[in-house]
Amino acid sequence: MTYEWQRTLLDEEDLAKRAAATVPRMLAHPAVTFDQLSRLSGHIDDCIARLGRLITDLEIAGTDQAWIHVAKAIHRLWRSLALDAAERVRSFETASLDVRNASTER
Repeated sequence: MTYEWQRTLLDEEDLAKRAAATVPRMLAHPAVTFDQLSRLSGHIDDCIARLGRLITDLEIAGTDQAWIHVAKAIHRLWRSLALDAAERVRSFETASLDVRNASTER
């Protein structure tokens, strides 16, 4: 494994750990907007795609399995955050529908 990939993987791990600490707080914040949630989801999706490409590159290069396992663990963390964000978006959309339905029932 080249130094660049090691550095990239360590940077990705650091970013994912920071996101794992920050994203749940953002999702739970009562003033979070739909736009913020959409942008967050897009960023998380970008991270998932980037990690997917990195895993493929590592596998093609015949990198030690330990590094590939680290990359896959980071990838799983991003996917978990994506599910959390998607759930929050759904709850936001449901709340919005509930408000619209309540206003039309009057």
